[in-house]
Amino acid sequence: MNVENVNIYDLVPSQIAELIDKLKEALSIVKTRKQTLSKVASYERENVKCIECGSDHVWKNGLSKNKIQTYKCKNCNKRFDDLTNTIFSGTHLTYEQIEIFLQCFKDKVSIRKTASRMKVNKKTVHLLRLKMMDSLKEIRENIQLQGQVESDEIYKSINLKGTKPSNMPRASKPRKSKGTTTRGISSHKVCITSAIDENDNMFLEIAGTGPVTSNMVKQSLSPKMGDVTTLITDCKRSYESEANDNGWNLIQIKSSGYTDGTGNSLSNINSLHSGLSTFLSCFKGVSTKHLQGYLDWYIFDKYLNYCFEDDKQYNEILKNGVIRTTIIKERNAYENYSGIDFFNTMLTTILFHRFNSSRQKWDRAIIYIKN
Repeated sequence: MNVENVNIYDLVPSQIAELIDKLKEALSIVKTRKQTLSKVASYERENVKCIECGSDHVWKNGLSKNKIQTYKCKNCNKRFDDLTNTIFSGTHLTYEQIEIFLQCFKDKVSIRKTASRMKVNKKTVHLLRLKMMDSLKEIRENIQLQGQVESDEIYKSINLKGTKPSNMPRASKPRKSKGTTTRGISSHKVCITSAIDENDNMFLEIAGTGPVTSNMVKQSLSPKMGDVTTLITDCKRSYESEANDNGWNLIQIKSSGYTDGTGNSLSNINSLHSGLSTFLSCFKGVSTKHLQGYLDWYIFDKYLNYCFEDDKQYNEILKNGVIRTTIIKERNAYENYSGIDFFNTMLTTILFHRFNSSRQKWDRAIIYIKN
């Protein structure tokens, strides 16, 4: 039976069953083709633009050896294809393996289990995860909070998971150890500014280390504030100058109560923080150098649950993967993307552990102090 131009309602049941079998066979073949992901990207993308200059004056430039459509920009002569700079750029995985990865990403399955299901190396899965998280940064960069906004900060201890011993800025701790060597909020903790508006638009970003300051609020939070009428925070003075400069109606909730007496509270932002702690607990410790990626993943996960039914979420993740871009490559995947100078921040920790550290680490600390 030729499946083209067939009106299925004119077929008898045996013909429909035959058609279903042919479609299943076709699906199995298409999933194993290298160019399937490229076709998905071409289908999901509204128009083709140059990855170098952003121009839409591009023409088709033949097919690659994997039969993937390539393009050439008329303005800058840049050559690219539908997957260039996406998370699937340069991948040799089949569409079926990508399906498994995206489903595991949605379900927050560990790297080890995902690699086992995909039948690939753990490094391949880790690289895909880092690429996917980096592609989500566009959501944070383009967010604009509106109306009534609740804002607060949350602190996480610096985690050097994945750092090579030769690059450690302090003595290694036993695996069972938790927290920092200093109590309370100190420079050994990462400050994450956060906000949520009345339309459930959410924002989380690493602002620095130590207690929140006016400069942290100005650099991280203020650019994300659109047409804000009211800003609700706790009683920290860090928000006051920005509220005055931008004309926001600032309402501050005292630490001794949950509301200000007129119904205003920080319940939504506290719920966001609670959900973040639960989310991060799935990963058995998150490296601080990649923490921002996990924050963006958390916001994306909330967005999926708010906007899509469970059976529709996979398609949205796939669409995100083939449309959004990433700067992560194999050569730079494990660089520090947190914006925090760990060696400078943890210098006091090195000194604290000087009697337990190796001679080499102590010499590094002395050289750093002299310079």
